[in-house]
Amino acid sequence: DRTQLIRVMTNLVKNATQAVADTADPKIVVSVLSENDLVKISVSDNGRGITEENIARIFEPKFTTKSSGMGLGLAMVTNIVETYNGTITFTSKSGKGTTFTVTFPKE
Repeated sequence: DRTQLIRVMTNLVKNATQAVADTADPKIVVSVLSENDLVKISVSDNGRGITEENIARIFEPKFTTKSSGMGLGLAMVTNIVETYNGTITFTSKSGKGTTFTVTFPKE
């Protein structure tokens, strides 16, 4: 579903944009990779990263580190991705940046 994929990407890019807001040389890289029967979409930033104490909660509904917003973005993204038999993972280093990777089966 194109609309749902746009929602996923919009949320991940928006989060990355907010993460690099205070970075001297902000970078956001979106990549799409076809690998066997999978499509992998990654959104990487060189922002503040996710702190150790927040890693376990990052996909929880209503969890946010921002002053505005309801904390539903990543929970919604996860729900959409899983509806289409996909997965979402991330790697992060506090102060260095974060990469979210969404993987979908091609069929």
